[in-house]
Amino acid sequence: MGRSLTSDAEILPSNLTALWGATWRNSVRLSRNSASLVSALVIPGVFMLAFWAVFGHAASRSGFDYALFLMAASMFQAVMFAVGGSAMALAVDVESGLLGRMRAMPIHAMVVIGGRMLADLVRSIASLCAVIGVGLACGARPASWTRLGLTFLVALVMGEVLVLVFLGIALRSSHPVQTAGLIQALEMPLLMLSTAFIPLSTLPDWLEPIIAHMPFSPMIDTNRALLTGVSPGGSGWETLAWLAGGLVLGSWWVSREFRRRND
Repeated sequence: MGRSLTSDAEILPSNLTALWGATWRNSVRLSRNSASLVSALVIPGVFMLAFWAVFGHAASRSGFDYALFLMAASMFQAVMFAVGGSAMALAVDVESGLLGRMRAMPIHAMVVIGGRMLADLVRSIASLCAVIGVGLACGARPASWTRLGLTFLVALVMGEVLVLVFLGIALRSSHPVQTAGLIQALEMPLLMLSTAFIPLSTLPDWLEPIIAHMPFSPMIDTNRALLTGVSPGGSGWETLAWLAGGLVLGSWWVSREFRRRND
């Protein structure tokens, strides 16, 4: 009994130390990758500036706060890019054999995912701060600072759930790096086929139902409602359903693939 208690007491600190080490490794790895830093801190803001420069003046003449409209999309884009980078980083670790080496260590396999998600959380926070700074500089006026903070937190939750889903997809693939590359390639087309940059009402009638209910649209619309101080309504409930489904599916995929790889 004494040995079992001692063993159990030693396992938790060991896993926590390993989790911190994995988070630190991933964060340092990110800081040394200039492409990832540009993707996190520059690209979402550049997209926002580009669309605002082209359409902002025309929108402002009709009383439309296009900068705030874009801020919601750019906040989602920021965490989405973090997710794509995360899937690629894990895929490289899988194909390099790092996960196989970690299985020989006395730590829980899920430490790898926890460290990955915590590092992505740090990246997402930095990226969101950059996007918000650009949005405010462009003249975006959220309903309140409280609403802005709430949107910030909701965007982080969206990012963490998407991380689980995309990591699960990469792990399930027999060629993780190729799959992660495909995920990154599809991010922007899917974002463009959403309500990210233009209002739903401007789309053709036959296309509206498709765009309105693809997963990215309700998430962005929920951010938009929170920023403007109105109730998310149906988009909020749809977002909750997508996130709940993604959390369950992503967790199941990841845990199942880790068990399979440990067999």
